[in-house]
Amino acid sequence: MSLTKNKDIRRTLHEVAELLRDVEKFFSRMGQTDIEQKVHDMVIQMEEPFYLLVAGEYNSGKSSFINALLGEKILREGPTPTTRKITILTHGDSYNVEEIQENLCRVVYPLEILKDITLIDTPGTNSVFVEHEKIIEGFIHRAELVIFITSSDKPLTESECQFLQLLKGKWGRKVLFILSKIDLKTEEERREIISFIEKNCYKLMGFEPKILSMSSVEAFRAKETQSPELLKKSNIGEVEDFINEKLDLDVKMELKYLSPLKFLFNVFGELRQDLQGNITRYNSEIAGIERLEARLKSKKEDMQDYCQKYKGEIQSAFTRLKERLDTFLSFHMTTRALMASLFSREKIADRFRKDLTGLSNPLEDLDRAIDDAVDYVTRNNRSLWEMALDYKSSEKGQKKPGEERTGGLSFEDKKNELQYLLREHSKEYREFDINKEADRLRVVAQSGLASFLALEGVALAALGGFGFFLWFLAPVAAILIGVGFIMVPHKRKAFRNELFKRVDIHCERFTSFMSTELDKFIDRVIEDIENNVGSFRDTRWSEREVAMKHLAELNELADKVRALIGKSTLP
Repeated sequence: MSLTKNKDIRRTLHEVAELLRDVEKFFSRMGQTDIEQKVHDMVIQMEEPFYLLVAGEYNSGKSSFINALLGEKILREGPTPTTRKITILTHGDSYNVEEIQENLCRVVYPLEILKDITLIDTPGTNSVFVEHEKIIEGFIHRAELVIFITSSDKPLTESECQFLQLLKGKWGRKVLFILSKIDLKTEEERREIISFIEKNCYKLMGFEPKILSMSSVEAFRAKETQSPELLKKSNIGEVEDFINEKLDLDVKMELKYLSPLKFLFNVFGELRQDLQGNITRYNSEIAGIERLEARLKSKKEDMQDYCQKYKGEIQSAFTRLKERLDTFLSFHMTTRALMASLFSREKIADRFRKDLTGLSNPLEDLDRAIDDAVDYVTRNNRSLWEMALDYKSSEKGQKKPGEERTGGLSFEDKKNELQYLLREHSKEYREFDINKEADRLRVVAQSGLASFLALEGVALAALGGFGFFLWFLAPVAAILIGVGFIMVPHKRKAFRNELFKRVDIHCERFTSFMSTELDKFIDRVIEDIENNVGSFRDTRWSEREVAMKHLAELNELADKVRALIGKSTLP
């Protein structure tokens, strides 16, 4: 940077170097180590001589061109692929070869031209070694000018066009064409070939190429023999004039800072598309999760409303029990029935046991309601889990897992647990002690009958034994007999009301317990699903925030890149 005297270029070079360091930190934060390393290389390269990369198919004359340009046979030449790695040629006091990486080596040579230019020799673009293309692509970003060698015997082949599209389209590199082996063609043939290259570059790739032609063989021989005639014939002078004069120091410095800027411009464009695509995807996924959560809330309300059906079934079971009890009491708990039972072998308590065994116990109705309710909530909860899993697996592009577990238990385990809990709790309400109820009914019946008989006896005695007071006691006896007939229904009503009150309490307590447990079961599963998809949503929220932050940073850096590119005077 310190070599150029142009203050504007020097200032721009420093700004680009500072920008590259910021970009390196940016990609480090993003975790994109590959691009971070490329930017790091370019930061170092800003302080190094101008990078001139030589590319082309194998046997196009790349090594011969470099040897002719340097006037020394530094690189091995041959008709088959001779370069399997990228070779960096730099200036030094003595010849030395250093292996930098597996596919990269440095050759140091004491040549004056290498003080201002670093030459890069690359493997053939159509080499039989498949990895060579990746090697070259991994180094292209460092090329400040590409000299593309195309042979006059096979100019602008298909593989060359593909490589040029990579150079110009993806990386935006400046390219100088060298038409090699012109000693094999006539002047007319050479003009036709140059015209062919110019037309097809414009037609296929949309740019007008700068083309120089030379014979590397004649150029090297001319320098070796110091033959001016052969040197002119080889046309290497035009190539050297272009590199040394037209590419003066200021032009090279502009190319030096334009090279990383063009690289960043293209990388930022691709990265911006990726980030915007990710943000759009995150927004879509977040919206999808919110819709799923709304469906969960709605489904929860639907399930809880539907479970009221089972509460009604339990209430109906207890209502039917009360109806049977009422029918029994109305038929058997009467004065006439009780009087008849005095002379019958089957007392009311025995009749109660006989008629109400199995009827006073709503076991089947309770079990059926419990089983139906548990099956319903389990089936719907499983459906909700599968809906959530389908959504997550589709968003992540993963295969849906087979059996989902909630709270450490499978749905079948949860179902059995709830079923057992409800059945155990229902025992308190579904199993009446028939013997105890029969004894209570017997006591009530006997009390009512005894009251009735006592009052009836008083009335009869009054009518038969005290005639003197007949005119006075007859109305009293009638009242007492009436009261006697009222006593049994009164006792029956009291027993019925007490029994019904206990049945209603049992019904209310069990239906309340069952509703609570079903709601808890629904709530637990919904909560598990919401937590599960909620964590997925929170992750997407976080990822979107990071992506938006990266996009904002990227746009800020991209604005700086565009501003710095705009300072260049080069076309």
